[in-house]
Amino acid sequence: MSAAVFRLKPLIDRIGAMNLAIVILIVLALASMIGTVLKQSQEMSGYYEQFGALWFWVINVLGLFDMYHSWWFTGLLVFLTVSLSVCLWRNVPGILREVQSKHSVITDKALKRISHRQQWKMSMATAEAVEKAKDLFKDWNLNVEEHKGRTFIRADKGRYNRTSYIFVHSAILVILLGGLVGVQYGFRGNLAVPEGGIGNTISFLKNGMSATHELPFDVRCNDFFIDFYPSGMPKEFRSNLTIIDDGKEVLTQDIIVNEPLEYKGVRLYQASFGDAGSDLKFKFYHLDGSGRIEVVPASVYNTVSDNSGLSIEVTDLKVYNVENFAEEGQPKEFIDIGPAVEYILRGPGLTPVLVKAFMNPFINTVDDSNMGHFFMLSFSGQERDYQSFPLGLDLSNPKEWDLFNAFRNNLAKPIQPGKTDQDHNFDAFASALTEVYGDEKPDNIPELGTRIQQATMTLRDVPWPFLIMLDDFDQHYYTGLQATNDPGMNTVWIGSAILVIGLCFMFYMPHRRLWIVFSPADKGAEVTFAGVSNRGHMGFDQEFNKLRADFSQALDIDQKGQNKEVSS
Repeated sequence: MSAAVFRLKPLIDRIGAMNLAIVILIVLALASMIGTVLKQSQEMSGYYEQFGALWFWVINVLGLFDMYHSWWFTGLLVFLTVSLSVCLWRNVPGILREVQSKHSVITDKALKRISHRQQWKMSMATAEAVEKAKDLFKDWNLNVEEHKGRTFIRADKGRYNRTSYIFVHSAILVILLGGLVGVQYGFRGNLAVPEGGIGNTISFLKNGMSATHELPFDVRCNDFFIDFYPSGMPKEFRSNLTIIDDGKEVLTQDIIVNEPLEYKGVRLYQASFGDAGSDLKFKFYHLDGSGRIEVVPASVYNTVSDNSGLSIEVTDLKVYNVENFAEEGQPKEFIDIGPAVEYILRGPGLTPVLVKAFMNPFINTVDDSNMGHFFMLSFSGQERDYQSFPLGLDLSNPKEWDLFNAFRNNLAKPIQPGKTDQDHNFDAFASALTEVYGDEKPDNIPELGTRIQQATMTLRDVPWPFLIMLDDFDQHYYTGLQATNDPGMNTVWIGSAILVIGLCFMFYMPHRRLWIVFSPADKGAEVTFAGVSNRGHMGFDQEFNKLRADFSQALDIDQKGQNKEVSS
């Protein structure tokens, strides 16, 4: 050992110590738990909204938003790699020497420490007994050695069990190296491709900052299909993708969750889906008494404005809106109440409000009565704060809108002398019915009157100049893909295979050792038969007893009455 290595030996021993490696593994395990609970590599704005300014700053400084690429996590992996390398460097030579050793001599002190031990006296010649032992244990790895007038036989099975230490530690080292290669040179990012569109740029989080990376090929989404459970949850979403490399279509394949497409080492997983800017047609129902209806084209993620300064920022289109209408304690009754559009309404002097406007009127499931259209409003801008805002009007029926405006105009007329407010309301509604329906009055006049009265009460305090309703749509989906490339993955698989081999050696190939010692004695020799196993001690009890019986029988000790049991 050189002087430099001798001086560094305490440091090397500390770095290669098992307790240090265990501490690092525990820290990595705890960190991995955090990485499992805290979603990784999401949009920073979402983290800020979820945790607030203070905790966002703390978590971001610690690198927990992209933990597996953080400097401290990479440093732990490197340190564990160094620790394992030192551990192997220190212990492998000794293990190999032990495996290759043919030393058979064992001291009496060591023999006495072996619990599985038997002694006899025999009259058979030692040379003959040795030959019988060789024949009996021919399936074992035997070595015979003479030492100070005594004959030592050592028999081994599973002597390469000790190499499992090398296999397991080397496997972990290979897995760590593969992981480090993947962390440094691989990537994992998200790619949104609309139906019929092409994309090749993924986005991901790197060192707490948003980053992009161009794939070595283009991805086209030919078609997107989604199926739902009765509860409204997605059952399956499937994308039909085409890979375009250097302008040529080279691969077309359907992908679903956990069944990715792979090309040039990049795997494309089905991760999510969403609206890709669907085309919408709004109807603006003006509340100025004119009854005017304005048709306005729009699209998701765009903003529509009018001359009054009112703006409508369309945020989403949800075609399926499934709710549970069962009474409390009753079996669930899921009903799809139809498409809805979400938008943020802004205007001069108005508090921005998040609106969810349903396209279809609500039909009561108990008596099939028409409850009219309704909104969901959130003045906080959060979906969890939605409040129901029923209109009472079925705007899918043009005559109801006409009836509403006629009723309001008649209601605005002066009350005739001697008439009460109730009489005036009744006359206004009767006149509105005649104006709109003429002699062909509808059958549901009481229900219609209730809803018209409700709409009048509800809409008189609305600060907006018109109602914004979804009239039609042409939905376009985008498919959300996760693109991954891990150049260290094959290395990790190799390390995993080595680990399995090492564990098989460790648990299913125990190292069993037998010693047979022939010592000169009066009128013959004294025989000591001993054995140890590094694993499976209960099973070795039975095996040793059988071997002991076979050995004593082979030497004819019991039959000649010359045996003498000393201990066992």
